Amino acid sequence: MKVLAVLALLAAVGCHSGPPQPVDIDASDMCSRCRMAISQKRYAAELFDRDGNVFKFDDIGCLLHYAIQRHLNLKDHTVFVMDYGTERWLGAGRAVYVRSGAIPSPMSGGLAAFADRPRAEEFASTVQGRVLAFEELWIGSS
Repeated sequence: MKVLAVLALLAAVGCHSGPPQPVDIDASDMCSRCRMAISQKRYAAELFDRDGNVFKFDDIGCLLHYAIQRHLNLKDHTVFVMDYGTERWLGAGRAVYVRSGAIPSPMSGGLAAFADRPRAEEFASTVQGRVLAFEELWIGSS
């Protein structure tokens, strides 16, 4: 009986996957909005829907346009963005963003994400950019 209880517990734990985790960008991945290859990881973003499906983007701007076109509230989804400097995934709500027309992102979204405000402010000064929080991103994106 104890063996069956342990096996049932292990099966239950194995079925619980927890919150979505970022997925690696492969060379064959294409942007879910513009269908371009995701060739510059430093601008990439990912959105997970409620069913756990992942949508990958080559530009944070593509993610924003995708969400606006589908009337998605990004706060209700799991979203990751790539740190511009380290190329590591960040939770989108915790990242700090720089918006500037001088940022050469793939689809001219003009956005870069950073793990902390000091690095974002330093970068913003080099591109005459504006530092923004996640909630401010879609202002001016529609």
